[in-house]
Amino acid sequence: MKKHLTVTLLALTISIAASFSFAQEAAAPNRIMFTNVNVFDGVSKSLVKNTNVLVEDNLIAAVGVSIPKPEGAEVIDGGGRTLMPGLIDAHVHMTITESIADLRDNYDWMYWGAVSTIEAEKMLLRGFTSVRDAGGPAMGLQKAIDKGKAVGPRIYPSGPVISQTSGHGEHRHYTEPHPNFEGASPSFFNQHLEFLADGVPEVLRATREALRLGASQIKVMAGGGVSSSVDPLHTVQYLPEELEAAVKAAADWDTYVLVHVYNDEAILRSIDAGVLSIDHAQLMTEVSAKAIKKADVWVVPFFSLLGLDEETVRTALGPHAAPKFLKVQNGARNQMKLLKEYKIEKVAFSTDIIGSPAALTKQNDEFKYRLEAWSSHEVLMQATSKAGELLALSGKLNPYPAGPLGVIKEGAYADILLVDGNPVEDAMIMVDYENNFDLIMKDGVIYKNTLN
Repeated sequence: MKKHLTVTLLALTISIAASFSFAQEAAAPNRIMFTNVNVFDGVSKSLVKNTNVLVEDNLIAAVGVSIPKPEGAEVIDGGGRTLMPGLIDAHVHMTITESIADLRDNYDWMYWGAVSTIEAEKMLLRGFTSVRDAGGPAMGLQKAIDKGKAVGPRIYPSGPVISQTSGHGEHRHYTEPHPNFEGASPSFFNQHLEFLADGVPEVLRATREALRLGASQIKVMAGGGVSSSVDPLHTVQYLPEELEAAVKAAADWDTYVLVHVYNDEAILRSIDAGVLSIDHAQLMTEVSAKAIKKADVWVVPFFSLLGLDEETVRTALGPHAAPKFLKVQNGARNQMKLLKEYKIEKVAFSTDIIGSPAALTKQNDEFKYRLEAWSSHEVLMQATSKAGELLALSGKLNPYPAGPLGVIKEGAYADILLVDGNPVEDAMIMVDYENNFDLIMKDGVIYKNTLN
């Protein structure tokens, strides 16, 4: 009996030791070493030539010329290509992949989810490894991507946009009752895409509900817009105390508010309320430029609208929205001039393309239009390190806190592109992503590799 017990204990000990050894082996980091690459670190004006970058699991472990190759590491010879951070789009709508009218009336949530998942993978393959979603039910898509159930960029979700009644987040039919009225039944839109909130108590409730759903920052409609039908472009939306309520409720959770705005009055009111991210702002004048510079807040414009001619706009948007769009378009180049003239450095890359998978394929065209005002280096910074700084404003709600984004340095997330050519000298290279992006890595995982 004792002999049997001794043998059993010995077998158990060996089994435990083997399991421990296997666990140690399984825990060994996955290492990939890039050699023979020229590094754009997201900040510097010149490339670091002929260097190496070591990735361990999902982080960058080392950057340098003389990094020794770790045992068992996979080696990728970059062949003199540019190694740079993955791109960041600071204003997207991952779930608005069809026209708002169609999504509202003609498709169910299963369709939304299916198409959004397909488009998320395409966005990653355009080189965008992180995005800030500026409104919509993107939390489920974010979870699916983070759990490895779907492929796509990191998502910083804002959750449902917060809008006043008759604001830019208002998409009811004319005769449809207000979702907050007694006895009304909120639609899918009013539960997941946009909250209508009026007065401080409702704004507080809407902000806190978006945070409860998993928002990493809050999106508020603070001025008129193009795609909505009930709010003229000149309007200023939300009273100062309402905007301040959203800002304070977000700050209590260690995050911030971004606003949809175009004109001076809405921009100034938002800045006075403590908003940190002024999105769009194409109708700004010198008044706003001075205020933005003084307050040191972020501006997140988009310029791809410059590529649309008037006939295309009027055909696509119709008689109501087209004039609003054309007015915004006409203000865009003046906005570029003001941002440069007043040396506003906190400018992040964004595209705000909604409603069409075909239009989304033009996401990288944004580089082309920004080159009208900024150097290639400046535009690359806007799409990497500067956008990464903006994402980090989510503070303790940052869903990806293990390292910085938008940079190539030790401890940063391993979100990496290998680009054929030198985009620091010519950012037009970034437009043709299919031919010029030879490798795309996100979180240490390679999703595209045409080097072999």
